[in-house]
Parts: sequence; structure tokens; C-alpha cells
Amino acid sequence: MEVIISDNFIQKELAKIMRFSDDRFMKYLFKFYPDLRLYLCQLLLDDPTLEYVDIQNVERATKKYKGKFPINDFVGRISEDCIINIEVQNNGVYEEEYDRFRAYGMFLLTEQYTAGDEYQSVGKVIQIIINTSGGLETLNHYKQHLEVMDMKYRQVIKEDKLTTIIYNTKYLQEERDMAKELSELDQFMYLMHNNELHSYSKPSKKLQQIKEAHAMYLASEAERFGYYKELVDEVYDRQKLSRAKREGRYNGKKNVLQRLLLNKYKVNLDKELAECTEQRIDDILEVYLNNGTLEEIKEMIK
Repeated sequence: MEVIISDNFIQKELAKIMRFSDDRFMKYLFKFYPDLRLYLCQLLLDDPTLEYVDIQNVERATKKYKGKFPINDFVGRISEDCIINIEVQNNGVYEEEYDRFRAYGMFLLTEQYTAGDEYQSVGKVIQIIINTSGGLETLNHYKQHLEVMDMKYRQVIKEDKLTTIIYNTKYLQEERDMAKELSELDQFMYLMHNNELHSYSKPSKKLQQIKEAHAMYLASEAERFGYYKELVDEVYDRQKLSRAKREGRYNGKKNVLQRLLLNKYKVNLDKELAECTEQRIDDILEVYLNNGTLEEIKEMIK
């Protein structure tokens, strides 16, 4: 089955890359801005006394879960006996995602075990999930604190070493008055969900720095974004080329070749290609698709 990539698809994919909630930006932020890393952990944990957050691994593969290697957005240590795991989820937390995140947390617990260690020597894991989309019907509040519970007596088991906190940003506006000043945490979640600062709130210096870091990130990644778009464009062109070949359309193949050469080599050879026969166009396309050089292609056009 042929999949057609439209301009609308390209724009949507590029929009995802440029969001504040894009996990690549979060990895960048936590890795290169230690002061903002500490600030965000203080906000998320509601602990302004937190003194440090050491990176364990920004992106780590552990054991497989359902045939996949779990990739954690951020894993850090906030004390000798406590690990923090922060995940950003933009596609919703449904049953499979929920199970997978909890499995990630359990992996972080079990990795701390060594031969002969007592259970009490294993540190706690606090897992924070920032969910900017939909999810399970029971995940219907802005902030939900999940712990192991005895359902018969409705008692939380306090000794649970894995705690999961989920921020469902889509419910922020339902539980907060958007016409009033928001707390710094709520301002950050608003930014994550809406990709802009809350207009009724005066952002703190740190939130402004996060916005500046995002601008720096986009600037540093501009070349990669451009390359990504070129790759998508080329896939799009190759799809059109495939149809043109099947239908034997000379103009279709020539137009695709013109665009491919312009995208890859930044040269316009429209006049030269207009003089080529269909067989020569086919030959040039074959060379291009086999990573031929611009010099080789120009030589074939003469």
C-alpha cells in the first residue's frame, strides 16, 4: 500500500518538533541547563529546599518491556536514597502507556539491587509524567498522585518505594482560574500544553530562561530540522516518481528530477533537463537515486 506524505503532514511533524513539550527539548534542557534542571525538579516535587539533581542518564535503555527497550526522558538522583524519573507524553497515557511507565519505574528500583542487599537499602523512585494529551478515563484530574493502595480498606501503603505523579495538562484550565495569576508550576504546565506563556501571569526569571533556552535549542537544531524536512520532501518526491514511472509520464519524471536536484544540490537545471529525452531522464534519475554526484549528473545532461 502506497503512503502519501502531504504538505499538511510535513507541517504537523515540524510543529511537533518545535513544541516546548517535545521530549528532545526536555532532554536538551535537563542536560545543558543544570540550574533550570534543579528549578524544574523543585517545582515538580513542590520542594524548594531541594539542593541538587545529578543526571543518572538522560536517555537510557534498560530491560525490554513487551519487546521494546524503554527509553527514559530523564533519570536523576536528588539524594542518596531517591531517584527521580521525568517523562513527557504527548500522545496520551492509555493502558499500555500507563503499564509501560510503571514498568520503567520498577526497572529503576530493581536495578538498585545487588547481591546481599536488604530491601530497605534500595532507594525510592519518584516518577513524574507530564501528559499533554488524553488517556484513561480515570486520569481525569490535573494532578494525580498514584500509590499502591489496599482497595478493601482504602488505605495507601506508605512503604511503597515507587511513587508516580501524573500531571494531565489538558485539565489545568478546568481546575484553575485562567483569568488570574497562576503559580509558577501551573505556568510551566500551561507553557507545556499551549506552547506559550500564560498571558495573565508574570513569568519568573527562570520561566523566561526556559523560553530563552527553547529559542537556543531551535537555533542549534535548525540545521537538523531543515535536513529532516528535506528527507520528508525527498520521500514525497520519490512517491511521485514511483507513480510517474508506473504511468510513463515524461513530464512527471522530469519535474520530480528538477525538484530533487534543487533540494539536494541547490542548483536549477530546468533548462538543461528540458532538452533531455525520456530515456536520458530515466538514466539521470537512476544515477541520482544511487547517490551519484552533481558532476556526474551534469556530465550526463551535456
